[in-house]
Amino acid sequence: MGLSRTAALRLVPTLLSVLFSVLLTVLFSAPLSGCLFADVPSLLDADTPRERAVVSDGWLAMGTFFEADLRVAPGDESRARAWLEWARTEIARLEAVYSRHDSTSELSQLNRLLLEPDVLSRELQISLELERSLFYAIEVWEGTGGAFDPTVGPLLSVWRSAVEAETWPSLGQLRAAKRRVGSQSLLMPGDGVLSVTTHGLQIDLDGLSKGIVLERLQSRFAEQFPQAAALISFGESSVLALGDPDGRRSGGGWKLEVHSRGADPIRLATIRLRDQALSVSSSLGRVAVIDGQRVSHVVDPRTGVAVEGAVEAVVVSARAGVADGWSTGLLVLGAQRESMRLIERGELEAYVLEEGDRVASTGGWETLELPVSATGTEVAN
Repeated sequence: MGLSRTAALRLVPTLLSVLFSVLLTVLFSAPLSGCLFADVPSLLDADTPRERAVVSDGWLAMGTFFEADLRVAPGDESRARAWLEWARTEIARLEAVYSRHDSTSELSQLNRLLLEPDVLSRELQISLELERSLFYAIEVWEGTGGAFDPTVGPLLSVWRSAVEAETWPSLGQLRAAKRRVGSQSLLMPGDGVLSVTTHGLQIDLDGLSKGIVLERLQSRFAEQFPQAAALISFGESSVLALGDPDGRRSGGGWKLEVHSRGADPIRLATIRLRDQALSVSSSLGRVAVIDGQRVSHVVDPRTGVAVEGAVEAVVVSARAGVADGWSTGLLVLGAQRESMRLIERGELEAYVLEEGDRVASTGGWETLELPVSATGTEVAN
């Protein structure tokens, strides 16, 4: 049984985040009925489909467009709408914790404290939400060997200033910023206590904060609707696929098509996800020019050098925050066999495409992909 047509998720472009770059396409066989996320029947009849009501909404949040497509049992529509209203409030609350773009956020306040002269002799108190995000970030920092680092802020500031001045940063500027980068300088014994061993650290959680918020939404949704399904996303990069849209209790899942972001987009993969998160990142998200040369917004925290060439990464994980962090780190690590070994240790799946058509993927990536024919249509299975 083939699918009749496809619809591209051309969401509102990211306003502030630098990580949203890969176009997702949701495959469907029923009319959209006003919903951006379409009905996606499972191709694997694990059990009998069940009638589902569609409740959806979307709004601007965290510098991009948030969208939720909920598939609930008939009669649960009012509870689903109430969940969406809770989600709107909860996203705004968490954005006030994680955002570096809001000068009043908890993260911005922490970054100001990290610049104070006596910070090395003090213990700082942070919220449990911020502490949890930092634990996540350090986990990915360790796993990527430093290719993802939440303390990359000083280096990003140097490159932003260089782009504004249209002048390459000096080696001295990069070295000075590099001395203020390194998550090994963060000491967190627990209970919201934070101390640092390096003055002038600046924390940037853009690379995984949306995934962490998705996990919070997932927890509440699973509690209230254990048999329902949902496709929830921030823009085109952080996506959470829960359950099966047709109500099957096992098997099935949501079908997503991922395209590259280049001038001539190509399909990177067509995959099926159930109770998993997908994160996509690209060095093409925002590209500046200095002296006629393209400069990526992605910086290697280990060297201070901006990533060269086009790199696009797709990561699948049971944890949305981890998927977000790893997709960012893979832009630095690139399509290398060693990169795939690192991510496989974390029991994740990934696909990386570099300029020149160099590709690397994890051993289990093929299990996620749906077969397609030579004409590009999905093969019945």
